[in-house]
Amino acid sequence: MTRSLLALFVSLVLAATFAAADLSGIWSLELDPDFSGNQDTVGCGFTQNGNKLTIKCGGADIAGEVNTPRVTWQFMTGPGNAIRATFSGVLDDQATTISGTWHLASDPPKEGKFKAKKEK
Repeated sequence: MTRSLLALFVSLVLAATFAAADLSGIWSLELDPDFSGNQDTVGCGFTQNGNKLTIKCGGADIAGEVNTPRVTWQFMTGPGNAIRATFSGVLDDQATTISGTWHLASDPPKEGKFKAKKEK
């Protein structure tokens, strides 16, 4: 019985920690490799409203979603914005790092890993 109560308590604490996470702020996004085959780091602004996420990297607003601990976003890129880029990652316990994979639906498809770190 004590073990069950302890497990429930730990689960509730972790759920409260993730629920309180606000990803709004400045993040550095490291792509390995980037879409052109090199490693690259890009600065991005994240704004979270509920489970909706808006990311500004360069000029375009990118739509995403936070279903803690999962964080996803996608956007169109390439010639004529005809290629979909999808990012899917997991938020760490401190809500300061998102690690995951990216997929570019090009011909041929490209894939890689990413890590986003909250700067402020």
